[in-house]
Amino acid sequence: MKNKIYIIHENDEWIEPLRKELQDINAPSEEWHLGKRNVDHLDKPPQGVFYNRMSASSHTRGHRYAPEYTAVVLNWLEKNKRRVINNSKALSLEISKSLQYKELQNLEIKTPRTIYCSNKESILKSANIFNKPFITKHNRAGKGLGVKLFNNKRELDSYVSGKDFEPSIDGITLLQDYIDASPKVITRVEFVNSKFLYAVEVDASEGFELCPACPEDQIDIPQHEIAGEFCPTSGNKFKIIKNYKENELTKKYEKFIAANGIEIAGIEYIADKKGAIYTYDVNTNTNYNSQAEKNSEIKGMRSIAAFLKEELLLLSNIKIVA
Repeated sequence: MKNKIYIIHENDEWIEPLRKELQDINAPSEEWHLGKRNVDHLDKPPQGVFYNRMSASSHTRGHRYAPEYTAVVLNWLEKNKRRVINNSKALSLEISKSLQYKELQNLEIKTPRTIYCSNKESILKSANIFNKPFITKHNRAGKGLGVKLFNNKRELDSYVSGKDFEPSIDGITLLQDYIDASPKVITRVEFVNSKFLYAVEVDASEGFELCPACPEDQIDIPQHEIAGEFCPTSGNKFKIIKNYKENELTKKYEKFIAANGIEIAGIEYIADKKGAIYTYDVNTNTNYNSQAEKNSEIKGMRSIAAFLKEELLLLSNIKIVA
């Protein structure tokens, strides 16, 4: 088999589980770390299956422009009609929560009330709209970047005017209703091959987990700071919901990912005390929690590896034997 699976990424640590699963099923692969290498766009791309795992938090690992370069590479691949999983449209959503919410709302998927601010002045002015607790978060984020909880505008004023203010890497800060969940859990629904895989429940009673990629000296989180997106690779507060059935929401999610060039994703939602469900994050660079999967027959990365090999075999015109 001459064709390969090409993994486009910028974080070696996050690739290790997938690398192992691909090796276990003898699927030929090659990694393109776009924080370190260039691609000759004058040449035709190699034949194969290209899996985009670029992350919105790449700048925290010293790869500030890796997403922008990935957009160039994906355009090159798509122009040459290569098989791309999580294509350029998927990338645009990975690095922009504002675009995520727009596309979710187009399919009548409820999101928290959110205001998009381009500078400190607009952040402070927009806060007047909120009469209950609200949060800030970065438009291009991951790892819970910029997510902080405020009970009132006075607290926000102090933060924005202080030395600890963290601007978003793309200059856009979100102000968003704080969803007071009851019970204190969030749910993440995983999809592979654009189909429902499983759902994970996360205990958020002590706040949400920051990604383990954060420096160790950031473990102590200030009282007003929370992480708005959990990282599923660490912690023991994660459990696969055994009897979680596909429902109207998961069907809407499947329509959403199909409409946006997404084939592998984790989508997070939270329910308020009245039972209203709010979808607040779409992860196209999804990871999986090993503790949650320990007693499950379904393994996320194994499912991705099998999907990638299947696509490679189809590309190579080899009949798949069940």
